[in-house]
Amino acid sequence: MRKHWTAALGAAALGTVMALAAAVPAGAKGGGTTTTTQPKSPKVTTCSTSTAKAGITVAMDDFLSGNSNLAFTYVDMGSKIAPSYALSEQLDTAAGLTSPTSLTLPTMITVKCNGKHTLTFTYGLYLKDKTTSTTGAPLGITEAGDALIEHGHWFISASTVCDLESGAGAVAAQASNECYTAAGLPIPPSS
Repeated sequence: MRKHWTAALGAAALGTVMALAAAVPAGAKGGGTTTTTQPKSPKVTTCSTSTAKAGITVAMDDFLSGNSNLAFTYVDMGSKIAPSYALSEQLDTAAGLTSPTSLTLPTMITVKCNGKHTLTFTYGLYLKDKTTSTTGAPLGITEAGDALIEHGHWFISASTVCDLESGAGAVAAQASNECYTAAGLPIPPSS
């Protein structure tokens, strides 16, 4: 699941992450304001590709939305890994990898059920200007993640969030290492 980005793609993708941290309290991802109602995650009891794609779309949109009230709603172990995510945003901003004027959002989400309550998914990322709502083309990278059903909804795994954090490389290594540790996961070797 772990992907290595070029510096430019990593900066663009993590720009949203850092923009979120600058705009919201520590421990939460977010920053933008929304005047429309957020889509709801479908209630699920077992994996089917149609409801799984809808659930993962809501979970990823919420996580990368720029709205601190939504960011960790559908993230497994969200309260444990939120502080590392806030640190990642701070480090990326300090390094100039992110822009407070844009969000990085998911696109082209595909899902594959691995069992009754688990799935893997892939997604791309694109940038959206927070002021004008102008969107760019997909960034040309594909990321992967996994998810599980919790409380009748799809939750993206903590490892998916940690892997996304580690995409910034050495700049955010402290944050991604803290994320893996908080989630009880082994820290992947640096490359």
